[in-house]
Amino acid sequence: MKRTQFRSLALAAAMACSAGASWADLNLSYAFTGPVGLSVDGVGATTSAVGQVQASIPVGASVLKAFLYSAGTPSPFYADSPSTLAAYNGAGITLAGSAINNFDTLVGATSDRADIGRWFTARADVTSLISSLTAGAATDSFSWAVTEGTLSNRIDGEVLAIAYLLPGLTNATVAFLDGGQRTGGETTTINFVNPLGDPTVAGYAAAFGIASTFSCCNQASRIEVNGSLLTTNAGNNDDGAQQSDGSLITVGGVGDDPSNNVGSYASDDELYDLKPFLTAGDTSASIRTSNATNDDNIFFAHLYITDAIRDINDAPVTPPSGVPEPAAPALVMTALAALVISRRRKSWDAAERRQLESPLPE
Repeated sequence: MKRTQFRSLALAAAMACSAGASWADLNLSYAFTGPVGLSVDGVGATTSAVGQVQASIPVGASVLKAFLYSAGTPSPFYADSPSTLAAYNGAGITLAGSAINNFDTLVGATSDRADIGRWFTARADVTSLISSLTAGAATDSFSWAVTEGTLSNRIDGEVLAIAYLLPGLTNATVAFLDGGQRTGGETTTINFVNPLGDPTVAGYAAAFGIASTFSCCNQASRIEVNGSLLTTNAGNNDDGAQQSDGSLITVGGVGDDPSNNVGSYASDDELYDLKPFLTAGDTSASIRTSNATNDDNIFFAHLYITDAIRDINDAPVTPPSGVPEPAAPALVMTALAALVISRRRKSWDAAERRQLESPLPE
């Protein structure tokens, strides 16, 4: 905010397991396929009481997954930057008045500058908390307080990423990507289940957003899609209360313009439309991020597309366990669809499915 795989009927949600050790590329942490949507927002300040993080979730929707990211300043650039899960879990970080002490994964960029080092951004699963805060709500707009406890001067801010399911929504794939790329440049590859439909038809959507910290004052990152330039102005502290370390954060999400406002550093809001870069029949897409000054932390990205993703950087989008079985007519259609797909594409071997939940060494 400025201040796929369809292996069965598209109504089934699909999930890929967490990427616990993300130190290269933008790695898939979770993905969902079906009548899904997402809400992403961020907030930052140098004070312990950081501010309000927003969420937009339709009435009646079920929360599938929610992550809270807390993004510290780089280490060893600041010797007292948080660099372990224990540091984050003991800081006194709260969301909506609830202590967040279950950070279990470290992500974040690695700078090509030795004096800056690495960003240790922590991620916590807050699905249960967000589900309880939104259950039975008669509104689609939410605002929750964030505090950073003892680390407020060394945390640039927080990002809340939520995926939800609501029957009746357009079938799509939502993906959360954890950043761990080199600032010098990394490429993320997205493979689709089938050749893409026509991205120019009404209702087709392909949105991409990033979250970046430690950025201001014309420090900017470059993003290319399928070899073509998207922006050279990604960055800034759009969601930070102060232009100061400890408050330098921006994320494309709630309240941002989904068109490509990339003409200037001030107008780029880190939320982008990928449709101009896609062509009917494409079987894959690539997204390359780089930061010429080697001092910006792209630690998170999200993707929403009304097509089915097979894998991202070889991490498959796979059906989760415990998905409700469809009704009998739907089972027939699912079986027929599976038969057709199986003739066109080999099934994934279970041994190829990668579980990436292991945390980084602290």
